[in-house]
Order: sequence, then structure tokens, then C-alpha cells
Amino acid sequence: MSLTDILHEAIARVNGSQLAGIIGADGLGVEMVIKSDDLPYDREMVEIELASLASAAALASNRLGMGAVRDLIVEMDRATYVASSVVPGYFVVLGVNPNGNLGRARFAVRQMVEQLKDEM
Repeated sequence: MSLTDILHEAIARVNGSQLAGIIGADGLGVEMVIKSDDLPYDREMVEIELASLASAAALASNRLGMGAVRDLIVEMDRATYVASSVVPGYFVVLGVNPNGNLGRARFAVRQMVEQLKDEM
């Protein structure tokens, strides 16, 4: 199964999902699938900003001597992003709207991690 197929499948499984992607803690996006073209932002901006969050978390963890970042959850007014490490330096992320099922999103992210470990 391709990376894009795995991301599309995660979006299909979680009600209220907006996007799924793979981002690097180096600040670069790897792959991103956005559910709707009606969202007020573009793919490149999403990849850059989410990768920036992962990078900042990794740097903070390193400076504090706390080890590798395994999971991130960022809750905002209009979205929640759940991310989990696939391999060192890379995260899968699933974005859901405020009415989305956060528990199902976390489960879907775990499933993506397992599928992507085989692909990466």
C-alpha cells in the first residue's frame, strides 16, 4: 500500500478528519492529503506549519534532555492535530475538526504508524 493510500484510508476511517500527512522534525513535509479543497489554507502551508511544530517539540525535548518525542496533540479552536512518531525524525499527523472523534483519531494514527513503518 502506498503512503498516499494509507493517508486516504485514515481520513476515510475518522469522521470529521480534515487531513492526514507525514512530516519531518527537520521542518519539511513528506506527504499530505487534505480532505477538502474548501479549507482556507493550502497543502504547502499546512506541511510547513505542522513540520515546524514537530521540529520545535523535538528541539525542546532535546534541550530538556527528555528523549525523543513520541506523540503530539495540538488543540485549537477549529482543529485538533494528533501526531505520532513513525521513525526517528518523522511523524504521521491526522487533523480533525472540533466535532471529530479524538479517540478514533488517536487510534487511526497508531494504525498509520504501524502501516508506515513497513513502507519507510
